Amino acid sequence: MARPLDPLGFEDEMCPVCKSRKYLNPDIVFVFNPECYHSMCLNCANRLFNDGPNQCPHAGCNKTLRRKGFRSAFFGDLSVEREVDIRRRVAAVFNQKEDDFETLQDYNNYLQMVEDLAFELVNGSDEKRRQAEAQLAAWEAEHRQDIERNKKAGREADEMSRKRLAAERDAARQRRIEAIKEAEEEKRERVRSREMELDNLAKGITTAAEPATKVQLKRRGQRGGITEPAAPNPAAAAVAGMGASEVERLSIRGLKEKPKAPAPQGPYDPFGGMDFAPSRYKLHVGLAHPLMEKYRLDRQHVAGGYSFDDFAARALYEAFAGLGVFVEDEKEVGNGNGLSQAGEMVAAADDPDRMDLD
Repeated sequence: MARPLDPLGFEDEMCPVCKSRKYLNPDIVFVFNPECYHSMCLNCANRLFNDGPNQCPHAGCNKTLRRKGFRSAFFGDLSVEREVDIRRRVAAVFNQKEDDFETLQDYNNYLQMVEDLAFELVNGSDEKRRQAEAQLAAWEAEHRQDIERNKKAGREADEMSRKRLAAERDAARQRRIEAIKEAEEEKRERVRSREMELDNLAKGITTAAEPATKVQLKRRGQRGGITEPAAPNPAAAAVAGMGASEVERLSIRGLKEKPKAPAPQGPYDPFGGMDFAPSRYKLHVGLAHPLMEKYRLDRQHVAGGYSFDDFAARALYEAFAGLGVFVEDEKEVGNGNGLSQAGEMVAAADDPDRMDLD
């Protein structure tokens, strides 16, 4: 079974002179000449063209080649290498900028013309290629001054860009060096401060003038020197001389009151804080009754999770639920006889100046 070829075409590439292949000799280096874009190995190129110009060894190619024109391929496909070289040559001649045209449409038409010319040079027939070469030469001869001026402007822009990048790299390197120096100086300062504190402790000297919580400013990130102390503010001195009561009375009109943080709320209570604890009786846990004992020991009642304490609580609740209700009063209010009395009670509740006597 035949071995598949390399996708880039290097594996089956063969030198037309020595017939060497990259499959048999992996270290072989192939070069080509932009005059015809025919490749050969480096040894054969040195042997044939070191003495002077010579004809291309490829069959049917009659172009004369020189050794200085050979170079290694950047792309795996020589057709791509040829197209890149052609487009680079066209871009060197047609180097006009958008600022050189009056309207954007004129600039777009110019770009379309350049693209059509490059396409004819790359993929056109021999006749189309000759016409494109003549058009390229005529444009170069007609706009030679503009081409040179644009090339000079491009070189100046590239030089400025290189200088700017170099300055940015130097500034970044200088910042790193300064940061390292500041870090080392801070480290030495901490060591000296620590040694001084240990020496004072060993000698039994206490420095009352310097507080224990000494604030040290970092030098890192500070480019300015030590600032002079600010002059005393007369208004601030006057406020400092006031008493606490006078300071509290000071206020500024027109200031909005700052919203206060809401008080923390507890969990949501669906009953609104209603207390369900019984007030007329007290239920003891484990209440026993002779009628309940036989069911308390029966598995059929206990297995389902039934609680006899809940049964006792409900029974007592239903028994004591009507203790605060008087049936006769309810009947009078329901028949309408007590409506006047109820109205008087409501009016008395609304009148704060009225006093009831027993």
